[in-house]
Amino acid sequence: MAAEPPEPSPSGTSAAESRDERLARNESSFRSVNERIEKKADSVGSENYQFVCECAIVDCVERVILTRNQYEHVRAEGTRFFVVPGHENVAVEEVVETWPSYLVVEKGGRAGLVADLADPRDDS
Repeated sequence: MAAEPPEPSPSGTSAAESRDERLARNESSFRSVNERIEKKADSVGSENYQFVCECAIVDCVERVILTRNQYEHVRAEGTRFFVVPGHENVAVEEVVETWPSYLVVEKGGRAGLVADLADPRDDS
């Protein structure tokens, strides 16, 4: 017997899609904090800086040390985030790069759209 698809919400999205979008918004909030950290790093001229893990865990306080180039590499795509290993949520994102101290994850579908639209560097 095949599993039934999730029921759509009144807005036309399923509960799973709504959850995925909420998780993308959480990650986007952490990304906004990291944008402010990067601006501060600019002013002090530091090459390595501690950024906030961009996972979907609301109360996460883990830090990731990245070079400016590593940070810019992840930020080049509005649907990508960096997380500490173990904080990835493979149900809603794909691990696209693995590094010793962090993973790069990418949102797809509606969550990817939400993440991309929330990108503070998006000029459109």
